[in-house]
Amino acid sequence: MFIYEPKGKAREYSPLALNHYRGCDHGCFYCYVPSVLKTFDRNYSHGCVEKRKMDLTKLEMECKKGIKRQVLLSFLTDPYHAFDVVAQITRKVLELFLKYSVPTAILTKGGRRCLRDLDLFEKMNPLVKVGASLTSDNQKDSHIWERGAALPNDRLDTLKELHAHGITTWVSIEPVVSPDQSIGLMEQSFAYVDHYKVGKMNHQKTDTVDWTQFLLRAVTLLRLAGKRFYVKNDLAAFAPHGFVFTPEERDSDFLSVTHQKETQPLLL
Repeated sequence: MFIYEPKGKAREYSPLALNHYRGCDHGCFYCYVPSVLKTFDRNYSHGCVEKRKMDLTKLEMECKKGIKRQVLLSFLTDPYHAFDVVAQITRKVLELFLKYSVPTAILTKGGRRCLRDLDLFEKMNPLVKVGASLTSDNQKDSHIWERGAALPNDRLDTLKELHAHGITTWVSIEPVVSPDQSIGLMEQSFAYVDHYKVGKMNHQKTDTVDWTQFLLRAVTLLRLAGKRFYVKNDLAAFAPHGFVFTPEERDSDFLSVTHQKETQPLLL
């Protein structure tokens, strides 16, 4: 099976997932994937990407069975890294998902690269949402942390264009490199982002960050903006005594494609 149910922290993002590449050429400093892949291949090096040994005919057979839960592209790669410009496996996967009405979530740091599949997104709508991870708000920090990924303004402009075409947009605020920058990025994107998933920094030491303060700032801001959002477990653990989340703010599947289309807007 190529489509699988993720475990642990990954399960907070989607009930199902597909990794159609092996590795990623964005070379993000904080990335956990190299350590995962080196478990299976000691020769794997950070920043490498290659086609996964995946038979599209077999993937189609999985889709034919009828997939009702959201499938995320992707956890161990980025669907729109530079290598996909040449290989274009992501488009082939999306064509299958469109054919069999597979609910699809996309998370990318590839910026405008995803817009070449805008025609497919429009055909898949409303069974698709496209999101970006937002970490830094400036070019200098972005190059330090995510040297091969699209720059922040590129990602924001892409979300704006997707929103203008009626595509559901979302943002992952994780990892949180700078709490102030993450808060600013949320504020900046409210006009064209439909919902957010908010976490913290999990794979680097951040002893100086007051995660309770960041949690309260983020939740207050998102509630006031009337935005749907989910707070990940690692960040929710820093909630002060007596703080109350709404059920939706702690339901990892509430923002899944099929679920959100059947649910009335959250009133805050």
